[in-house]
Amino acid sequence: MRVRHPSANVSPALIAFLALSCNSPTIYGQVAAPAPLFVVHGTARNCTSITQLDSALSSNYQGFFAGWSEQDYRDAIAWSQACSDFGWHVPGRPRIPQLQAQHDRALGPVPARVDASAESSLQRPRRLTDLPSEPPVRAPLELPPDGSAVIGSDTTILSHHQDTLFDIARRYGLGYEEILSANPGVDIWMPGEGTRVLLPNRRILPPGLREGIVVNLPEHRLYYFPKPAKNEAPVVLTYAVSIGKDGDTTPLGQTRIIEKVEHPSWVPTQSIRNKHAALGDPLPRVIGPGPDNPLGDFKMRLGFGGGTYEIHGTNKPTSVGTGATYGCIAMYPEDLAALYALISVGTSVRLINVPVKFAWSAGTLLVEAHPMIDAHGRTVAPTFDLLADVLHKEAQDTRVSILWERATYVLERSDGVIATVGTRL
Repeated sequence: MRVRHPSANVSPALIAFLALSCNSPTIYGQVAAPAPLFVVHGTARNCTSITQLDSALSSNYQGFFAGWSEQDYRDAIAWSQACSDFGWHVPGRPRIPQLQAQHDRALGPVPARVDASAESSLQRPRRLTDLPSEPPVRAPLELPPDGSAVIGSDTTILSHHQDTLFDIARRYGLGYEEILSANPGVDIWMPGEGTRVLLPNRRILPPGLREGIVVNLPEHRLYYFPKPAKNEAPVVLTYAVSIGKDGDTTPLGQTRIIEKVEHPSWVPTQSIRNKHAALGDPLPRVIGPGPDNPLGDFKMRLGFGGGTYEIHGTNKPTSVGTGATYGCIAMYPEDLAALYALISVGTSVRLINVPVKFAWSAGTLLVEAHPMIDAHGRTVAPTFDLLADVLHKEAQDTRVSILWERATYVLERSDGVIATVGTRL
C-alpha cells in the first residue's frame, strides 16, 4: 500500500499554479480543449482541483473557508455546478447542499444565489411540519448490486419550534447519541425554529455475512437481512437500539432467536433487584404487561446466557441509542413491533463490536467511526493504532493515497458520519 501524507499548508499561489498548469492535458496526439477556470476567493481553480473543496466539506475543515464572502460562495457554487462529474462526489451527499450548509454556518441562512434552473434542482431542507406527524416506516434499503457496503443517505431538515432532538431522532429512526454526535451545538431540548439538523442515515454495512440479525454495539444499531424471495433484490432494515450499560455488558458472538413473546412480564434477576434496592428503588418480583414494564409489548429471547438476554421494547424511548440496559437489546416500541412480525424462531443473531468501519465506493475509501465499547461496557475513544490496522487491512495490496490528517480527525470526532479518507491510485 502506498501512503501519502499531504500537507495542510499549501499556499494559494502554489494551488493557482497547479490549477493553471493542468488546463490543457494532452491526450495521445491531440490537445484537449482548455478546462474551465474559476477564481474562488482570489485563487484560480479548475475541475481537477475541486477535490480540495470536497476534502474541506467532508472533514468540516473551516480553515479552507476562512474569510469567504457571499461572492466567494456564489463562485464556489458555479464551480461545483460546472465540475459535477469530478472529485469525490458520492450519490446521496450532493456537493452543493453541503456547500449551502457551510455557507449558512459561516454567514447565516441567507442563501448564496444560483441561477433559477440550478435552484430548482437543489433538494432544499424540508420542515418537519411538511412531513407526516407519525414516525415513518423504516423502509428497507436495497443492497448495492455492485457489492458495495454503503447504504442510505444523509439528509438535512429544518426543525420546528415545538420539536426536541429526541422527537426528530425517533421520527427518523435515529438514536440519542447518533443524532447528538452529528449535530454538535444544537440544543437537545430546544433546537429552535428553522435550525438545520443533520440526519446521519448513510451507513457502512457491518462486516461479515449479510444474513439474519446483526447488532454492532458501538453503533447502537441493529441490521436485519431478510432472506430474499426468488427474483427479488436483497434488502436490509436497520434500527437504532440500546445496549448494556457500564457493568452490564451485552455479550458478543453468534446465537439465534429461541422464543418470541407478546405482552411479556418482566422478572428481574436477584442481582438487578439488589441494585435497585441499594438505590432506594425496590422492584417487585414480577412486573406484568403495561406501561410500567420496561420490556414493552414484545420480546425475542436469545440463546445467550440460558435465555436471559433478549431483544425487547422499552417504556423509556429517550434511552434508545445509548448504553442503558442490563445487557439486552432495546428498541423503539414501533420498531420492535415491525421487526417482531418479520422474525421467526431460529433466526440467526450475531452481536459484534466494530467501532471503525471502512468501505470502497467509486474509487474512494470511506470510513465510519464510533466510540469503542470496552469489556466492561464503557465507552472509550478508538485508538490511532486501531485505525491504522483497519486501514492497512482494508487497503491490502491496493495502491491508495491515505489522507492521514482527515482520518485522524474522523477518528477524534467518532460521530458516525461517513467521510472520505483515501483514493485509489
